[in-house]
Amino acid sequence: MSSKPKQAPRLARPVARYWKGKAPKNVVEADSDSEEEEEPQLEDEGDVNIAGEQEFGQEDEDEEEDIPVNKNSIPKSKSMNIALRDVNISKEGKVIIAGREESGKTALEDEEDESEEDDTPKVKDEEEEVRFEYDSDSEEEKPQLQLRPVFVSKRNRETIAERDKIAQDTEEAIKRREMELEERRKQSHDMVAESIRRELAEKEKEEQVPDVDDTDGLDPAGEFEAWRLRELARIKKEKEEEIRREQEREEIERRRAMPEEQRMKEDLERAQKLRDEKPKGQQKFLQKYWHKGAFHQVCFHTEILKRHDFTEATESTVDVSLLPKVMQVKNFGKRSRTKYTHLLDQDTTVSTGGFGGTAPVKAGGKSTDAGGCFLCGGPHMKKELARIRRDRIMSRVIKVAVVGSGLAGLTTAYLLSASEKFEVHVFEKANSATLGMDSSSITLPAPGKGQAWRIDVPMRSFQGGYYKTLISLYKHLGIKFRKTDFTYSFSRLRPKDGDSSRKIPTEMIYNGNSGTAGLGMPSSTRNRKDAFSSSVILTAIAATYSYVIFTLMCLRLLILYLRLLFLSVPILRPRRVEEMTFRTWSQLAAPKGLFVRWTMLDLYWAEFIRDILVPLFSAVCTAPEDSIYDHPVEELLDYIWLTIGHHHFVAVNGVQEVVSKLVARVQHLHLASPLTEVHVDPEDSTKLFVHVSTSSGPQVYGGFHHIVFATQANRAVPLLESYMTSLPPNAKAERRAVDEQITCLRKFTYCTTLVVNHTDPSLLPDDTRDKRDLNLIYLDRTLPTNTASEEKGASSDAAKSPRCLPPSYTMATHVLTPPVGSHLPTVYQTTNPIIEPQESKILSMASLERAVLTVQSKQALEGLSVECGRRWWQSAGQGKNRLGPLQGARPRNVNKQTPGIWICGSFAYCGIPLLEGCVVSARDVVEQGIWANEGVRSHIPW
Repeated sequence: MSSKPKQAPRLARPVARYWKGKAPKNVVEADSDSEEEEEPQLEDEGDVNIAGEQEFGQEDEDEEEDIPVNKNSIPKSKSMNIALRDVNISKEGKVIIAGREESGKTALEDEEDESEEDDTPKVKDEEEEVRFEYDSDSEEEKPQLQLRPVFVSKRNRETIAERDKIAQDTEEAIKRREMELEERRKQSHDMVAESIRRELAEKEKEEQVPDVDDTDGLDPAGEFEAWRLRELARIKKEKEEEIRREQEREEIERRRAMPEEQRMKEDLERAQKLRDEKPKGQQKFLQKYWHKGAFHQVCFHTEILKRHDFTEATESTVDVSLLPKVMQVKNFGKRSRTKYTHLLDQDTTVSTGGFGGTAPVKAGGKSTDAGGCFLCGGPHMKKELARIRRDRIMSRVIKVAVVGSGLAGLTTAYLLSASEKFEVHVFEKANSATLGMDSSSITLPAPGKGQAWRIDVPMRSFQGGYYKTLISLYKHLGIKFRKTDFTYSFSRLRPKDGDSSRKIPTEMIYNGNSGTAGLGMPSSTRNRKDAFSSSVILTAIAATYSYVIFTLMCLRLLILYLRLLFLSVPILRPRRVEEMTFRTWSQLAAPKGLFVRWTMLDLYWAEFIRDILVPLFSAVCTAPEDSIYDHPVEELLDYIWLTIGHHHFVAVNGVQEVVSKLVARVQHLHLASPLTEVHVDPEDSTKLFVHVSTSSGPQVYGGFHHIVFATQANRAVPLLESYMTSLPPNAKAERRAVDEQITCLRKFTYCTTLVVNHTDPSLLPDDTRDKRDLNLIYLDRTLPTNTASEEKGASSDAAKSPRCLPPSYTMATHVLTPPVGSHLPTVYQTTNPIIEPQESKILSMASLERAVLTVQSKQALEGLSVECGRRWWQSAGQGKNRLGPLQGARPRNVNKQTPGIWICGSFAYCGIPLLEGCVVSARDVVEQGIWANEGVRSHIPW
């Protein structure tokens, strides 16, 4: 049997508000404090009845127990049983019980009423009894009911659904739903339209048939030409990119190999060059004070920085020079204004009445009182005197005299003129508007072209393997050159013999392109089949015989050429080859043995030397046959080895462009001024005078610290002799040094070279099919002894003519094609003619001197230039050069007490005297000679 759970005691109510003269609620009198009251036993409230009825009347028993109440005076409340299903809440929030509207107030509403009454208190009777929350003022009135929270099940929660339904029926909700429906309708429409559009596009794409290019094959030649041009452009682009990468790699390696000081100096010079190339303007008066900083007012971009002039004044700035003198100061009218714009027009000397002085100095006077110089009394200003003092204090200007305007002299002047410390004077003996290197060239009018045709005299061609320094100079100057692989024809001159006329048959034809083009069949071999033209069988037999002979000749030349290349390898050369002549080497290198005699290879070798190598080097060195045989063989073998597989080049615009760029920085050019004497300055032994013979009479130029002889060695000797005689008697060491130089220069030999420009085709091979770019013609050495001697005598008589040379030379005729559209005849340039051309067809004639290297001059060369650092597998020119002990003509330990005398030219180089020697010797004289003696730190820019 279960007992009812005991209900927990209720919490005490808070004390009500205190009113004056009125006992507070829940307060018990003093006499009742000690009384013990029994705690009422409250029955636990059970669950709600299943029938849905509940007693509300028992809630009134929750009165405060401490308040004494007369139980008889309190009416008993009736219990009210109301079903839960008869309690509803209307839309207005009112409670309806059993169909009637409840008018009672809740406890919260009663408390609000009390608070209102408290705000407006009324005077009450002292005898008014304490009202309780659920008591009425009279016994006749019914007690007010207080509703407690009632749990409503989910199936009975109709008010929430009605509230949501009412909220959905508002105008805003309806409008929002309509907008959402419209947006969804629009999105559906767009989706359908996009789908239809996509389907139509796919359908059109399927129906579209691509156009077929059916133009191929209509013009095969044109299409091939277009493809060829595209392919050539692509190959050219790749080659240029490869060359650019190679140059960049070489530049990186070169800079990595430089010392840090030299690399820094090169960077500073490049930066200075870039600064000089930028545009510079003249700043206005006092512009440095009010300039707004144009550097930061433009976009920081490389192109803008290159072309923008940052010295230009801003547009919003007033020109201060237009203002009165008093306003031409900084911050005019302010307390911080400057007193002086600058001190250039102020006398700052203290001793005379300048800035801080006592005596007045006025302009225009002749003394210190009248405004003159305080030192000399002159009318010049103090700033001029300061400039004179500064010029004296500054380092001296080094004057250099360059004798000769060939490639060596112009290169020397070009390198020295790059520095403001040097004053260069170039002396040229030729009386022409052009300098020595281009003085013999001619210009022909070119009708229809609107310009002249310039012909270089002599022909200036160079090979890539032997002229490396020259090519570097041309690239530095910006000289454009093109590849020209010359073709050669080797022909023999057979003079008149009785009634027979002169003949020039061709023996061999070289098709150029570094040997890859092979050989051509000469007319002497081709004519054998033409002699039997009457019979077909004999013609076929003759043609077969000719081709067999030509094939055997080609095979023989191939074997001999490969043997020559093998013997020219530096490590395979014989001992003491540096002292051996070409004649001795050719005899020593001749093949020997039984097989050689059986195949006649020894005879073919001698014929190869006589008919191929000697004429070829005679044309290269422009020297006679005997000079080639006496030439040191080491330089010739180096030339063969270094030119294997390399091409010939010529300057596009000729040497005239080279000369113009080399003299661009030279300020003192003396044309038609040959030197006659060189003397030492009697007042200053470190300087010398040069005596020049001009059309207006002799002139003297003095103050030269150095003199560079860039002329022939035989022309420098008399000038050095005059210098040696002018030395004082006590200068024995200086005289000895100059005497050694003279002795060295006298060992160099020269030969005469004649260059004739003409239009006479008789100096070419007889058969026009044998004519090539370069036609080498030499005297036939296979003639009988008596005939040869007679022809030599006749040739010697003919050699007395100024228009031809003895037959010991090899005549080289270059065929010059005139410009397209000029309507000029073909011009032939013959070097060392052994046949006199017709006088009426001669355009120009120039006589030159060329140095010829001998064993004696090669030994003397060690005093001017020494090649060091050459490896055992390298040839001449591949090592490093240094100046010889005779350069400068200065004894030891007195380098700064005598003027420097330097020698450069094609002969002052360890190789064949050609253009390469001019550039190398000039570079060494400037870099290792003049710059080193004057303490100038610079570098060759190529």
